Amino acid sequence: MIGDRKALVARILAVIAASCALSIAAKVQAASAVAVAINKDGGLGYGYSHDPKVTEAEIRSRAIKECLNWGGRKPRIIASTSKLGFGAVVMFLRADNKLDYTTALAASSWENALSEAKKKAKTLGGRAFKVVRGWKDAPADKRQPIIMQKL
Repeated sequence: MIGDRKALVARILAVIAASCALSIAAKVQAASAVAVAINKDGGLGYGYSHDPKVTEAEIRSRAIKECLNWGGRKPRIIASTSKLGFGAVVMFLRADNKLDYTTALAASSWENALSEAKKKAKTLGGRAFKVVRGWKDAPADKRQPIIMQKL
């Protein structure tokens, strides 16, 4: 009878632990965001943030704060996601010779992120571009072997 009671208590504790883990996992997610704001010269500047351990709402707030930190006015989010992947921020020259920014988030590779950002810039009338920021917030691919080199 004592053994049955111990087994029941162990099962209850396992269920409670699993429930807690699921509730925490549901709240913690990967996120990336990019914001733009007006700089002191009247042009645009950007702020970005990415972190695989915070929510999308938190990362959006961080991107806005980045703009405010460099003195940006009227910051606004231009892209955000709660998915892991590669990200790129591209500055491009519009048809009216003003600088603008576009971004690609949660891409499966750096090449895809860059291609997507360039397509967005072209769609918006861009005629020249420069990559100003890039990152990878996806976990490492465990299928690829670690290649060690001799020191």
